[in-house]
Amino acid sequence: MKPSILFIVPAYYDELKAKGVENMIFERDEGGFFDKVITVHPFSNKTRAIIHNQTHEIHEIGFDLIPGSDRFRLLKYFQAPIHFFRALTATVRLVRSHRINLIRANDPYWMGLFAWITAKVHRIPYCVSIHADYDKCMELDDGISIVKVFGSYALARRLERFVLRCAAMVLPIRESLAIKAVAHGARPESIRLIPHGIDLGTFSVPPRNEIRSLFSIERNIRIVSFAGRLSRVNYVFEMLEAVRRLAEKRSDFIFLMVGAGKEAAAIKHRLQNCASLGKHVLLTGFQSREICNDLRRASDVSLCLMGGFSLIEACAAGSPVVSYNVGWHEELVKNGETGFLVRESDIEGVVTALDWLLDNAVQGQLMGQKAKALSFERHSLANASATKIRWYSELLSIAT
Repeated sequence: MKPSILFIVPAYYDELKAKGVENMIFERDEGGFFDKVITVHPFSNKTRAIIHNQTHEIHEIGFDLIPGSDRFRLLKYFQAPIHFFRALTATVRLVRSHRINLIRANDPYWMGLFAWITAKVHRIPYCVSIHADYDKCMELDDGISIVKVFGSYALARRLERFVLRCAAMVLPIRESLAIKAVAHGARPESIRLIPHGIDLGTFSVPPRNEIRSLFSIERNIRIVSFAGRLSRVNYVFEMLEAVRRLAEKRSDFIFLMVGAGKEAAAIKHRLQNCASLGKHVLLTGFQSREICNDLRRASDVSLCLMGGFSLIEACAAGSPVVSYNVGWHEELVKNGETGFLVRESDIEGVVTALDWLLDNAVQGQLMGQKAKALSFERHSLANASATKIRWYSELLSIAT
């Protein structure tokens, strides 16, 4: 009989749909390895169950006990203790009713705490996946709530240490995060790497969208692009400064900035108050994943100073990438081979790399081809799934 798994995720379905990544939920059964995949969103806007099919269900527990809680922070804080036990009770019941064999928390904070308690109640193993350098996220934007407990970063760190130490397995998505996980409390023997895996099929067929026509870009204008969240974590304002300086050197390019996020209004304000940015930056707002990937393929350069899935997709698109030398980027961005790695916050270095790539299109295309081959080799969905199945099987053996 196939096993079942329950994911506890700090997101909600409408948010995932807005980002265009909701279909990634269906990858969690790992090609049929799991018979049932239950996803819980404990901190959603509204309480509901979304039954996709016999395998995949989403259960969201919303801050909706008190009308208006989704709009007023004080009301949300007021019902927080009740909400915690409500969400925990729902999670415990789902594990029982669906005979779950394994729990995976998608962060080591509140999601990890839910996983630990539920696993204790049912005496099944739990694992914690780590998807970001939370220290770096806090350094760049201390308004990120995921790494705070009751508004406290210190409390979050204590909770993280406890959750990681107790987890049967800790699953960072890259080696640099594994090192940090151990430093933050994980037992070294519990670490197993799970590289990002994405469906690269879209990059093996012709594009469906003619990007220049879609965004009215003339043929003689070179395209530099970024597609991702408009947040400080992604260095969006350093990108704008690099574009401003590049515009002082040349006028034959446009920078397409695709996405949504809390810095969108500030970016618009900057474009309105800087003539060179207004001329060379096109802020498109949210676009479908298909358009984003076709844009990357049409780009002369992908500017991805900080990236996870976005960096993999930029490389898979076959365009050379300019990126900061932080985190895991050196695994895909080989300096002078698949793109250029630049020291963090070295804006002039970014400008130099962009300028060179726009002047050397043939060499840039060769870099892009190497970037595509490397991303296919390391991040295909099939390879990543095989790795995760291996670790899941190991975890399941603990329970038997």
